[in-house]
Amino acid sequence: MKEILFKSTRQNSMKIPNNLVHAAFFFTDIVGLSDPIMSTETQTAKIQGLNQMIQECNTYKKTKENEMFVLPTGDGMAIGFKDGLEQPLDLAIEFHKKLKKYNENKTKIDKILVRIGCHVGPVFLVKDILGNLNFWGQGIILARRTMDVGDDWHILLTSTMAESLLEVSLRYKEILYPLHDYEIKHDQKILIYSAHGESFGNKSSPKKGLIEKSIINEKTLEQNQKITFEHVKFELRLQDSDNRIFHRRTYKITNHFEDPIYEITTGIITSVKKSFYDLDVKAFNDDVELQIKSINVDTDFIKEFTIKFEHPVFENEDMEFTITYASEAAKNEFNNKFLINAKKFDLIFSYSSNLKIKNPKAKLIQNETEKQINIEPNIKRGIFTQVYWDTIKDISIGDEIELIWE
Repeated sequence: MKEILFKSTRQNSMKIPNNLVHAAFFFTDIVGLSDPIMSTETQTAKIQGLNQMIQECNTYKKTKENEMFVLPTGDGMAIGFKDGLEQPLDLAIEFHKKLKKYNENKTKIDKILVRIGCHVGPVFLVKDILGNLNFWGQGIILARRTMDVGDDWHILLTSTMAESLLEVSLRYKEILYPLHDYEIKHDQKILIYSAHGESFGNKSSPKKGLIEKSIINEKTLEQNQKITFEHVKFELRLQDSDNRIFHRRTYKITNHFEDPIYEITTGIITSVKKSFYDLDVKAFNDDVELQIKSINVDTDFIKEFTIKFEHPVFENEDMEFTITYASEAAKNEFNNKFLINAKKFDLIFSYSSNLKIKNPKAKLIQNETEKQINIEPNIKRGIFTQVYWDTIKDISIGDEIELIWE
């Protein structure tokens, strides 16, 4: 590998070590192989079966020897693909399909159960004590630790790899599901995705390392000390008679703190049971989709998550970001309790005029006084009816907005 030089603005050269490579990693092991009731013969047969099935996968066979490196681990293996991002997941899916067929007529003790972890990142190529090429670094370490979170049949990916795949092709949206934040070795917290479909993967969420701790109250207090919410706008578009609503929330903020702001934690409460994935939550700054850095809480009705801004927001700078999601309303109503102070708040409710919605009403319930203020709407009618309330000022933490319709 040739040494690569990057020129800095100071005319110095930063040398990239010639044994450093960037690769996409597939890491797997056999679940329960060390079970003491399992004979050595059965253990050996499982290792040989795993090796053979991997070798028979088209993804493995079509990859040139100089484009990948393989590290046997005794009860499994790690494979690094140097020239592609998609191969680890493609290999995992192909391997699972072969494995299910292999297990069809096997006894329980003879079935091969595996877990798989995938990540993309750098590694150093080094020679071991026997002079064989080996590799070590964040790329393979995070693939291994992601795998360790899983149970049998899990195909787990780091958010780095999953989000890169989602940018490559829309087909991955049908099989990649954000799970939650998990704690791995050295107290490191990572967001993990699961890949599953009809004949591969495991739909259940792994429990090992799961972090289910609300941080929104702590974060909200911290954020309210640093950020001014200049303008908040909630747009609700009723899509059909089944009360499915598309939500669009826009926040204009100003940083009045000396340190830059890189991320923000927020939450969503639904009136029906939904997973974070089911809501199809997205965040944007202008037309740029922002990274959902972590999912702190994902219960039936409550979601908490952290959004990473594309660029830091410096002191006295402002920016606008948007969150979108979709969910049904259990009744003809929408409620929201504010965890922020906002100088101005707009509420917009729109629907097809064919739905014949009647009497949409909104009221603000003030936290400190418990006073309920009915707000007069402005209405625009046409193919779509738009009802908006844009005179709501000085929202305080704990205030509630309530929207009902017939």
